[in-house]
Amino acid sequence: MEDDIANFTKRYIGDSYVKRWQERSSRKKKKLAIILEQGHLPDIGLSEADIEALLLQISSMDSNNWENSVGVGEREGRVLVDFIRRRHYGFTHGIGRSGDVTAVQPKASGSSLLCRLTNQLLLDWLKRSGSPSTSECFLVPMATGMSLTLCLMAMKRRRPRGASFVLWSRIDQKSCFKCMLAAGLVPIPIELVPDTSSDQLCSNIDALEIALKNPAKYLIDHWPNVAKAYHINTNSIENSTCDDIVCIFTTTNCFAPRVPDKLHAITKLCIKYGVSHLINNAYGVQSPRCMRMIESAGKLIIEHNLINASKTTSRPIDLLYVQSTDKNLMVPVGGAIIAGFCTDLVNSVAKLYPGRASATPTLDVFATLLYLGKKGWDDLLQHQSICFNRLHSGLKQISEKYNLKLLDTSSNPISLALSLENLLPVSMITQSIERNGNNVKSEIFRQLTQIGANLFTQGCSGVRVVLPASMQTSTKLDVYEFLGFNSHSSTSTIPYINAAAAIGQKDYEIDVFLQRLDKVIQHFQRVFRTKCTNKLSV
Repeated sequence: MEDDIANFTKRYIGDSYVKRWQERSSRKKKKLAIILEQGHLPDIGLSEADIEALLLQISSMDSNNWENSVGVGEREGRVLVDFIRRRHYGFTHGIGRSGDVTAVQPKASGSSLLCRLTNQLLLDWLKRSGSPSTSECFLVPMATGMSLTLCLMAMKRRRPRGASFVLWSRIDQKSCFKCMLAAGLVPIPIELVPDTSSDQLCSNIDALEIALKNPAKYLIDHWPNVAKAYHINTNSIENSTCDDIVCIFTTTNCFAPRVPDKLHAITKLCIKYGVSHLINNAYGVQSPRCMRMIESAGKLIIEHNLINASKTTSRPIDLLYVQSTDKNLMVPVGGAIIAGFCTDLVNSVAKLYPGRASATPTLDVFATLLYLGKKGWDDLLQHQSICFNRLHSGLKQISEKYNLKLLDTSSNPISLALSLENLLPVSMITQSIERNGNNVKSEIFRQLTQIGANLFTQGCSGVRVVLPASMQTSTKLDVYEFLGFNSHSSTSTIPYINAAAAIGQKDYEIDVFLQRLDKVIQHFQRVFRTKCTNKLSV
């Protein structure tokens, strides 16, 4: 057919121009053929025009885009507003079927191809990013929190009847906590421990092992009010074992001074006690270090399951890791990638998703992966590292200028924390305690939050000031009360400001932020300290 079109076209513009068009068209087809054959990212990303043309070509396979088609069912991909149809390139059937979010739809072969190919490209992307042993993944059209809930529900089904506890290495992000509640499970928060040689907050391996041995006792000892709310009493302790635990729930990238959990050591505990492991890798794909940690944990699981495959009494250890599409691929919020080292396990999660699903996150990710290609992704990773070093250097200069401390959190590859403690003169704090007690000290710390507010007013988003636990009221989530929420610790003692260098950041953003931070600190010293001094003299 295309040869006929080329021959007819020659009548109008001649052989030479048609030949050039055929050569260019052939290169495009070859590029697409390689992508379909290998399921890998292209070496060099495609142009936006080529991606749009490809999307229209694929969507033409769906029944709602067939010429002269008629629909007499209740769900035929009808769209009332034309610009909405154009916005979705004609993909209106969504992905999956009622029984499986990754299944092929008979009336939507184009949407099904889009779904399957995107998942294959994502698998290649995860492998290239540092976890080559990953065996399967799929994109689910829910943000990270709900996707973690789906994983927890799937993991619970594979654990002994009655398993309901989740050992949660604390991270102060509400959706990470609420995803366990949404799954109908009982979180057991495990406090982090400060590193002895730095300012980092790290996984509490000893506490995790204690909780693994008797989760009910650990909950009663450390969270008595929670245990009471869930009707867990001393009688529960006698029969409580690791079989009551659904999984250990860990996190990679996070706000400093928290650092990624010790995945290798924790996975060893999971294997020792026969417990599953769920990793919140929300924005960790952009960190080669985090992906290598996941790969290391995955290899332990693969080796263990392989050795014990022939033992009829042995139950395989499950490990899943979940990452956000918006944080790692710079697409609108709405999707997450669930991945693991066992194809059957990942497929069981996909089959648990009820009904069809929106194809919008899949469409966004597919286009972005094709646009980036291998080189584009590598360039983004390289520039993220450059931006992080630039931010670290700039904050270090500011810390020296104002006699502050840039916290030592070298194991965190994205986030930094600058202590604001020395903005408060020792004499002022001492005076406040002597005259008015901690109330005035609390007022002084509250004034520090204006640094974050002023930066936000000046257009710096993402930055935040965190107060120490002693200067905050507790935060209640369901029946749990957390001290020092946002600082990842119930015993935090210093105020600090967070800033991060994430993927897609530009050099000028860091430079402008540092300039504005410098001015805001000057303003604080000039105005707010005077205000605090006046309050103290009253």
